[in-house]
Parts: sequence; C-alpha cells; structure tokens
Amino acid sequence: MSYIDTISFGQQHHLFKNSSKGENIILEVEKTDFEVDPGRVAVVIPVDMWNQMVEDYQEKYDQAHSNKNKQLELDF
Repeated sequence: MSYIDTISFGQQHHLFKNSSKGENIILEVEKTDFEVDPGRVAVVIPVDMWNQMVEDYQEKYDQAHSNKNKQLELDF
C-alpha cells in the first residue's frame, strides 16, 4: 500500500512524497507554462509559489534536520 506525504499544497501546486516512488519528491503544478523535450521537462514556477513550497518544506523538515547548513530561498 502506498501513501502520499504532502509537503506543500496550494491552489495551483502540490509538492509531495509518494511511498511507491521511493525517496523522490513529486511536484504537480496547474495553470503554468512548461516545455517538454525528449529527456527534459522545464516548469515555470512563480516566485510566490516557490517561496510557499520552501517555507512549507522548512517548517515540516527543519525540525529533523536543524543541524544542516542550507539556504533554499531565492533572493531577488
């Protein structure tokens, strides 16, 4: 049996882990631009959506990984 562990969810996105996909993180994005070529996918992620995903990830996982030195936010 597989389960979905939501990391971040918004009106246009869902970032999650699916136990049947191993240690991978899956991003579903609605109503955005993307490019698909053989062997490559590029997805346009609005900055506000990215910031929400980063904040949600940090809130969920920083408790367990508080000793790691990392910077995930984009500075514009």
